[in-house]
Amino acid sequence: MRPQSRVVPLFLVVSLFFSSQPAVSEGPRAAAEVETLGIVVTSHSATLGSGIASDGATLFNGDRLVTAPNGGLSLRSGDAMLYMSGSTQITLHRTPSHNPAIKKSLIRADVTSGSISFSLAPDQYFLVSTHGALVGPAAPMPTLGEITVLDRNAFEIRARRGPLKIVYFDDSEIVPEGKSYRVELADSDADSNKNSTGAVSSIKTHPRPSGRRHFILLFLLGAGAIAAAAGASAGYTQSVESPDCPQPNQCSRPN
Repeated sequence: MRPQSRVVPLFLVVSLFFSSQPAVSEGPRAAAEVETLGIVVTSHSATLGSGIASDGATLFNGDRLVTAPNGGLSLRSGDAMLYMSGSTQITLHRTPSHNPAIKKSLIRADVTSGSISFSLAPDQYFLVSTHGALVGPAAPMPTLGEITVLDRNAFEIRARRGPLKIVYFDDSEIVPEGKSYRVELADSDADSNKNSTGAVSSIKTHPRPSGRRHFILLFLLGAGAIAAAAGASAGYTQSVESPDCPQPNQCSRPN
């Protein structure tokens, strides 16, 4: 896992600050809500489509965002926040929900390269995807996480706060809070039995039915990566918590 940028804790602070404010005004502008997927909060050395991504830019279905090696960009969509580090590319999509309990369409940030940090709301109207795998909250609580794309069928994922759920076609896995995994997406039984470089075997959290064509393989990252995640999370909590908070470790949590 690459060293964390100093900008990530700042992004997480911003995500809590904006979480209680609506992204788009309600009322007569309902038609605009259908088309608007979010806004650019801050941007540095980044592009939106063929132009420069500017602070406050409105984002629509199909918009592609790319950051330069020394760039960065944070965007907001409803209660969700997403930060792109350098050399990262994402595309925003609006997709219908296949869950009958969710009537509202979903907004998906498809990550094709680089690294992102994200803050997701429990309503799951905003999800992250990479290589066809969807990532969202695994529990009814705000979640913080990170994803780094490795190659066309592998990525690393870290659950900073709250558990995350990965869904890949008919397979799914849970990433517990505080855990970091290398994720490999396999499209055959033969691929699902392979070993990752530096790992003995994948973690099987539940039995895999025979005949399944798509698999999620999890490989637990080293203790060093997990310790770094814990340290970064501790520093983030201290940085956003008010010294006047009557109950320590409570004021920093989003509502």
